[in-house]
Amino acid sequence: MELMSKLKKHKVLKASDHLVSGEFFNIYWDNEKKRAWTDLGHLDSLDPYYESNDYVSHHDKARSWIQKLYVRARGLMLNYKHLILKKQIKPKSRLLDIGCGTGAYLSFMKTKGFQVDGVENNSKARRICNENHLNVQADEKSFDPNSFDLITLWHVLEHLPNPEKSVLTYHQLLKKEGLLIIAVPNFESHDRFYYQEDWAALDVPRHRWHFTPRGLIKTIEEIGFERIKTKALTLDVFYICYLSEKYRGKSIPFIRGMIKGLFFSLKSLFTFRHSSLVFVFRKRAL
Repeated sequence: MELMSKLKKHKVLKASDHLVSGEFFNIYWDNEKKRAWTDLGHLDSLDPYYESNDYVSHHDKARSWIQKLYVRARGLMLNYKHLILKKQIKPKSRLLDIGCGTGAYLSFMKTKGFQVDGVENNSKARRICNENHLNVQADEKSFDPNSFDLITLWHVLEHLPNPEKSVLTYHQLLKKEGLLIIAVPNFESHDRFYYQEDWAALDVPRHRWHFTPRGLIKTIEEIGFERIKTKALTLDVFYICYLSEKYRGKSIPFIRGMIKGLFFSLKSLFTFRHSSLVFVFRKRAL
């Protein structure tokens, strides 16, 4: 309680859940871990906060024009994600994707010759994966230690109740010198500072954690990994800016979002304060 009280003196934002409930949540800064966190004090479960038709990763069909555009952009990003890993990983390697949703990334990597498995706790999304002949489990318990060449978390770590405990599990599941890929929103990005509490990537209460690059790197390296490289997820900023403009109640939010996204992208070429970043880590022996 004393630590919690101390942390709550460093409140940085009060953000609304724009997706489901409209509730407000306080966000506090943890100076030791160099990351922020969402206060979920009164909540026993976050399951109801994922029940939305706008939560694209849990549905196999796009319902609106913006969701269809998102799915097209996701197709481009799948190729980009593969390119990030291509030089680091051998073909036919075994891949585990954490929080795989309806399995778009798994299906894509399967076509590239990878042996693929997934973890997804949403039963609807998991059923879709299984219908598409993908081996997706509710958790990691059924997988053997030292059995994967590569574990990926594409915008998943910020959702997990205990990131450190989860990453330690991934360390155990990876083979010697296996790779851990983590993509997260950047709490120090230009668009975060611009939109503040309306920044769509806060996504409270589903995003429990709000990582800075130095905070994330420190956390993962302390668990037994070394960072190989950091890359930007270049298209994310456009979707985030569109949603942020929408949350602010601006007219023509899509056009505004595209313009702002382009501006922040160009600015980040000189500062590397991109909206989303992907980190490539290699396992070290503990």
